[in-house]
This record gives sequence, structure tokens and C-alpha cells, in this order.
Amino acid sequence: MYYKMKFIVIIPLLIIFNCIKCELEKCFHHDDHPFQFFASKTAYSYVSSKQNYTQSNCKTLQLWLLCRHGTRNPGSDTIDKISNLNEYKNNLTNNSNLCKEDFEAIKTWIFNLTEKDEDKLNSQGVNDLLSLGSRLQSLYKDIFNQPYNPKIYRVLSSPKERSKDSAFYFLKSAFNVNVTDIPLINSDDIKLNISKFENEHDNEEFKKFRYSIHMQEVIVRVSKILGLDRNLTYNTIKAMYDSCRFERSVNLNSHPAWCAVFSQKDLEVLEYVEDLNYYYLNGYGDSYNERLGCPIVKDLMNNFKYKSQTQLGPKGVFYFGHSSNVFSAIVRLGFARDTSPLLSSNFEDMRDRKWKTSYLSPFTSNLMAVLYECHGVKKVTFFINEIPMTVEKYGCTLCPWKLIENMFDPIISSPSCTFDENSSASSVSRTMNLFFFTYSLYIFFYFNYS
Repeated sequence: MYYKMKFIVIIPLLIIFNCIKCELEKCFHHDDHPFQFFASKTAYSYVSSKQNYTQSNCKTLQLWLLCRHGTRNPGSDTIDKISNLNEYKNNLTNNSNLCKEDFEAIKTWIFNLTEKDEDKLNSQGVNDLLSLGSRLQSLYKDIFNQPYNPKIYRVLSSPKERSKDSAFYFLKSAFNVNVTDIPLINSDDIKLNISKFENEHDNEEFKKFRYSIHMQEVIVRVSKILGLDRNLTYNTIKAMYDSCRFERSVNLNSHPAWCAVFSQKDLEVLEYVEDLNYYYLNGYGDSYNERLGCPIVKDLMNNFKYKSQTQLGPKGVFYFGHSSNVFSAIVRLGFARDTSPLLSSNFEDMRDRKWKTSYLSPFTSNLMAVLYECHGVKKVTFFINEIPMTVEKYGCTLCPWKLIENMFDPIISSPSCTFDENSSASSVSRTMNLFFFTYSLYIFFYFNYS
């Protein structure tokens, strides 16, 4: 009986040991289909539409586009942290559990970016926007059938260099013209300013998940793969993750050295960390975010309303900003809303969540709306990253414009569809609001809102 019980205990231990051993023996260098989803640093081509959605029996009246900038370099703080990985590269020994190819990739890894490269649109970012402009020009010939003219095509960009450059390359591709005088947001434009007087305290769910068992397992697993006798810190893990995903976003078919230390489960956990952060910063985790997205949605609806009633107005409206702009518009339109909130405690239950930043806001992410006329009836389709979205209330992707107009009129007509905290304030209060609005606009675009 004793030997039988001993045998029963040993078998599961051997299975677990062998599973860990198999996982450690996997060679990332030979993985033909590596994991592609890196939250807000995901490459656009990994998640955007792989087919063209057009309405062949409809005339396109207006195209409205809100676009995040293309693939960029890391910010200066991230560049510094990635550079510090040279310590782990140089101290890597044969105690590691990496295969020969992955071991050599880390030992020969070179990181060339410096602070002068921070946040700049890189070569893949240029390709992102050239491809997007070319694709839309080909799909919507009714829109792009005239030479570029700011009276016919309305353009507005964040003053950040990466956004201005994105607008430049988009227009260059769509119209075969170099537009160097891109209009920039100013204190009178509230469309691309969705910053709020943000609380400085940490997002509690995000903070708790960083210390969860899931994150601790990532730390232990990566430390073991590297053959370390102590566990890495979260910040070091994050630097390795950033090196992996930034390099992958630039070289789409590459096998970046630091990606080798992560299993797919690790990457799913790290993706959820960022999903939690954005869920409360720009998403449904804070009800105020719906209000922040209202002015941009109001701009969309008013453009379509004017065009449908008068046939006048621009053919194309093109805005170039940041991930938070795209998130805010998605939230106000009601897309990607889960029935359960994202929490630090329900990672496993939320694997099939709609709120995935990899899909919603990769580099070059965009929200697009197209106004059609189909057999005399005005209709509209919303797209996220060129994928048509279903308006759940009506179950349609090509929806009658009147239904959409009636659905959003009460929202955009509300006095709360503004950034003015007190619409009936005194002139002094209004002056202060304008000051804080302008200041928050500056802060929003000055800091690294990717």
C-alpha cells in the first residue's frame, strides 16, 4: 500500500516536471507563428482587416477618419530602461534554460536607439500611413476623386511630430501630394483634446494585478528561463517586454531576442496588465470617459448631418492624434463594451473580452465612419481598424442614417457634451475653465500619450 501511494504521488510530479521542462525547451527562434498581440504596441497589420468591405451599390458621400499615429520608437524613459538590459545580456550564462539559438540572440543583441530617437515615427510607421492612404484611396473613389484641397478635405493633427508626420504620409499616399502645412489643434479645438483633470493616484485594479499570482508566475518563469538565482523585478520584466514588442512592431516577421524569455501565457498576462490600465484611464472603467469622447463624436455626427441634409461640407474629414483619442470615441459610440468589468481578479474569466487594446488601439489604430447613399437612402457604417462594427441596438453594420442620428442626437445635444465643467458659470469661472482647458491640452500632448 505504501509503495502504491508513493507511486501515485510521483506520477503527477513527473508530469508537472516534464511539462515545465518541455516549456523551457521550446525554442522561440524556430516558432513559425509567434504571439502577435502586444496591447497598444501591436503592429497594425496583425489585427486590421484582411479583406475589403465596400458597398458596391452605394455612393460614398463622406468619409470621417480618426487615426492614431503610425508605429513609433519608444519614449526616452523606455529607451533608458531597454538599454539597461545590457546588464542581463552580458551576465547571461549557461545556467539559462534557453535553447542555443535564443541564447545566442540575447548574447548578440544590440540596441541602437538613443534619446534623440524618442517617440519618432519609424520606417514601419511611414509604411503604415502610406498603406492606409493608398488602401482608402482605392476603396473610396467617390471621396478621393479630386486633388487635395483644404476646402474639400478637412485635416487636423495633434502638434506631436509623430502625428503630424502620420498626416503627411497619409495625404501623400491618398492624394500624391506633399502637404507640409498640416493644420494643428489649438485652444479653440476640443475635438482632439480628451484629457481630463486626471487623478494622480494609481489605478487600483491595475496596481493589484501587477502583484497578482499571475504576474508573479511570469516573474518566476522568466527568471528561471534566464537561469537566475533571484527573481527579476516587474520593471525589468517590463523592459524586456517593451524591447520585444517595439522591435516586433518595426520588423513584423522578426524574432526579437527578448521575446524568447516569454511564454504565450506570459504575454497574455502582460497584455491584460495594459488592458486594465486603459480600461480605467480611457475606457468603460470610468464613466467620465464617455463624456470625454462626446465632442469628437459630436463632430462626426454634425458632419454627417450637414452632408445628408445639404450635400455640402467636406468629402473627407481626417484627424490624426493618439490612442486616447481613439479610445474615447470608441467608448462614446459604445463599441467593445463587455458585460462584466475588467478586474484584477477575473483575468481567466475575461480571456474572450471585447476590451482588448491589441485590437482596439494598435499602432495606426483608427475609427472610421462612412456615410453612403444607397438607392436614395442615407446609410452609415462604423469601422475600427477597417473592420465594420455592428451597432448592437439595431443589429446592423450598414445602418440607416436616420436611426443613428436619432440614437445620438440626445447625447450630442446634451449640455454635458463639452469639456466646460460648468456651462452656467460666471465669466470669471469661464476664464478659469479656459485656462485649465488650454493647460490640460498642453499637458495632454506634451507627455507621452501613445
